[in-house]
Amino acid sequence: MSRRRVLLLCTGTLVILLVGLGLLVGWRALQVNDALQQAVRDAEDLQTALESGEQADIDEALSALQSSAGESADLTSGPIWSVATWVPYLGDDATGVRTASRVVSDLADDGVGPLAETATELDRLLPRDGRIDTGAVEELQEPVATAAESLMRASEDLQAQDSSRYVDRFRLEYRELTSLITEAAQAMDSAQVAVDLLPEVLGAEDRRNYLLVFQNNAEIRSTGGLPGAMSIITTEDGRISLGRQDSANRFGERATPVLPLSKDEKAVFSEKLGTYMLDANFTPDWPRAAALIRARWEEVHPERLDGVLTVDTVTVSYLLGVTGPVQVGDYTLTADNAVDTLLNQVYIDFPAPVDQDAFFQLVAKTVFEKIASGEVGKPRELLRALVRAGDEGRVAVHLSDEAEQERIAARRVAGSTRDANGVAQALNILLQDATGSKMSYYLDYRTRAAVTSCTAEVARVRVTTTLVSEPPAYPASLQRNITGGANTGTKPGDQLVQVRLLTPSEGRIRGFTIRGKKYGPRSLYLEDRQVSTAYLLLEPEQPADVVWVVDVPRDGEIPVRVTPGIEPRDYSTILRGC
Repeated sequence: MSRRRVLLLCTGTLVILLVGLGLLVGWRALQVNDALQQAVRDAEDLQTALESGEQADIDEALSALQSSAGESADLTSGPIWSVATWVPYLGDDATGVRTASRVVSDLADDGVGPLAETATELDRLLPRDGRIDTGAVEELQEPVATAAESLMRASEDLQAQDSSRYVDRFRLEYRELTSLITEAAQAMDSAQVAVDLLPEVLGAEDRRNYLLVFQNNAEIRSTGGLPGAMSIITTEDGRISLGRQDSANRFGERATPVLPLSKDEKAVFSEKLGTYMLDANFTPDWPRAAALIRARWEEVHPERLDGVLTVDTVTVSYLLGVTGPVQVGDYTLTADNAVDTLLNQVYIDFPAPVDQDAFFQLVAKTVFEKIASGEVGKPRELLRALVRAGDEGRVAVHLSDEAEQERIAARRVAGSTRDANGVAQALNILLQDATGSKMSYYLDYRTRAAVTSCTAEVARVRVTTTLVSEPPAYPASLQRNITGGANTGTKPGDQLVQVRLLTPSEGRIRGFTIRGKKYGPRSLYLEDRQVSTAYLLLEPEQPADVVWVVDVPRDGEIPVRVTPGIEPRDYSTILRGC
């Protein structure tokens, strides 16, 4: 046989082999696609079953998901799919598909599985006749820990792959999957900490006293709103009871700060941060605000506090969406009217502060008793409402025991502005009423942040906060206890609002404008964070923009934490670096 014929024969055999492999890989890709699509449908069915709470439906949906996800993993783990990973241009995508398939399969077995099998037990985390079964909480610790470990491992595996070279559609889907699982891992990590700590917090070993502070968003402060109604919550062996009630405005102002303030704190927030309980949350750092509130409470009242918790009025509306309406005096409070009633109508109906305080305390007592009694139609919805409020920065917890606090310190519910290493990762946009009013009820605002350029060291970010005051058509008709301004000289309907930016650690402000006019930000710092403050006089229906140009660390995600307002949404965002 001539060399030419041999060469042709070998070439033809190679072409046939490559075509055959291509067809085989293509056929396998179709199988994988079908299995993954089925896994998506099965996951949706499982979610529906989990919401229904029927264990038989949960078991059936979980079994289906494990089957379809396992099939996808099997199809991408053999030699045929390995060939696909060698194909030029498509090999990276094939590797990504294999990683995604394996991760979803592992999660169905080790992550979702343990939780789904105990899903109906979540109802036992809620009070019944004023008590939570601490034994039931302890039984959830192992499956929650298993799920948390599985999700964290899945998140790390997905992030370890370089998705930048995937084809467009798959790259988007892969990144969406990575983002979803990373968020789930973070949530499950928080859940693990919660179920681990809950028995101690519920007084399984000794009696505990916590101070619950309601924040009034009608007079905005850095963490949400003016501290208002305050109640002692006592826990002992899982039993929860409401104790002493008071109001922050009754504590008056001290001549000196209740705790020593740093030079930076005095420069940025003034001494009122420590002298006036109403101003303790000038700082966005809840652990610091809680320490100041605790010190002042313990100075006046005999209780030694084991923690300071806070919720805002919007959180109350979320809870009422689960409990159903509650009757408070002549008012029927619902999820739909709670914000309007508590942040506006009350001041019209009760001009005297003492009457307002009495009403707010009655609201706190009524909602607490409704939840503690177990009169909740869908218990898991209550947990979901609290998680939502926590994600939006409306709920914060500070525990007096340092070891216990350290276990929640990295979670958003701790309300801390720094991580475990003392580094501030976020950009903070803080709003504060400077009118001395309840006009924040009429305040609308949004913050946008975008990377405009990158260097080898930093990302340059443009941060824009737009504010507008939207009072009634005739603001002069509003009562003075709403419009305020007695000490600032503002006209009825106007608002004087302080907008403050705190950079991440070592971040630097490069430019600053108000309504397009350039200003030179004062060189104020909170330790390693640069601070810039704008004062805006808002007239009705006249929007105003505050714009900062800031240099921040180049890589990774940067949370943009914004003071939560009265709208039922998350005012904060995540900024992705270069």
